[in-house]
Amino acid sequence: MTRARIFSLFVILVLLISLTGEAYAAEPRLAGEGAILIDLSTGQCLYEKNADEQMYPASTTKMLTALLALKYGNLEDMVTIGPGVRGTAGTSIYLVEGEELVLDDLVRAMMLNSANDAAVAIAEHVGGSVESFALMMNDEARRIGAVNSHFVNPNGLHADNHYSTARDLSLIAREAIKDQRFRELIATRTGTIPREDPEVVTDLWNTNRLLWTYEGASGIKTGYTDKAKRCLVGTAERDGRELLTVVLKNEEQSVWSDTTSLLNYGFNEFVSTEVISAGLKVGQVPVVVGNTDLALIAGEPFHWVFPVRNPDPVIRSEIVLNEELKAPIREGDSVGDLVLTYNGKELATVPVLAGNDVGRPIQTIWYFWVGVVLGALVLFILATRFVVRTVRSGQRMRR
Repeated sequence: MTRARIFSLFVILVLLISLTGEAYAAEPRLAGEGAILIDLSTGQCLYEKNADEQMYPASTTKMLTALLALKYGNLEDMVTIGPGVRGTAGTSIYLVEGEELVLDDLVRAMMLNSANDAAVAIAEHVGGSVESFALMMNDEARRIGAVNSHFVNPNGLHADNHYSTARDLSLIAREAIKDQRFRELIATRTGTIPREDPEVVTDLWNTNRLLWTYEGASGIKTGYTDKAKRCLVGTAERDGRELLTVVLKNEEQSVWSDTTSLLNYGFNEFVSTEVISAGLKVGQVPVVVGNTDLALIAGEPFHWVFPVRNPDPVIRSEIVLNEELKAPIREGDSVGDLVLTYNGKELATVPVLAGNDVGRPIQTIWYFWVGVVLGALVLFILATRFVVRTVRSGQRMRR
């Protein structure tokens, strides 16, 4: 099937916005060594700092552990704690070998309290062992596209070959929040876990201070080791927009101020705009043997995020038809794509649909049959004349 490029047009937004903001909006100045800011509705990167540099992720690792627990585990499973939790360093809920807890409680303890022993118990239950679970983590990371990361444990305790990047962690977070259960988990401030021994700590307090201090905050995970320093993956939602931040290798206070600065920058300096609305007429073309022209409409909306301080963005769009259009065509048929570009960079491909029915004209059909009848009549007359002449010629010869 040959795809035909038929024409280009310009979509000009009458807004004081643009696709580039380097000269207008002042970018945040961060103390941390690695960072990224993502608009979750479009996937646009609004800010980055050393986003592809490999760093230690500390407990932000637990996002991936939770993702796998939700994907491959049953949260109602009763988990018998194995010997692997013994001596787990760092934050703990003091699991005891032989103790039984529901998998859901272990996941909550890992994500709220950042319990390292709970992460080990999850890994052993879901993967069979920490080593096998680490293989699952790396396979999942590659599937997501987090190809600059390598994981050797489920909790992020320091290991030289356990590393990630701000961009990779943003990809893992974006994958995890597709699961509504994960979203509910990371937005939970407090909780409790029923335990056999009432002397053991069972109260859960989310270590993510953003949930208490930043309007619209909804997640995700803190992290700390001596080598990784302070890390934080955060999300927040305001006015229908949702942002994701990752900050790595930071200090105690600046991890919060850096995250707040990024979120404020994303919400205050950018605006989400519907560039193309579903059903918008984007063109009109003639149709071979058609009784009318075909209106071309966008099959789905397209949103993009623009810096608020720049004027008049111009997005170039080109309609690419699947093939030469011939009648009949039904309204809603897929007929091609609308390719949106800016400065030579493709932003999106929006399906193009038929906006109306196109039939074959009645007069064309009528003319066809009239032609057939007239042609037959002419042939009949010619044949009749031929027969008459032949008969007369024979009569003259007999005389």
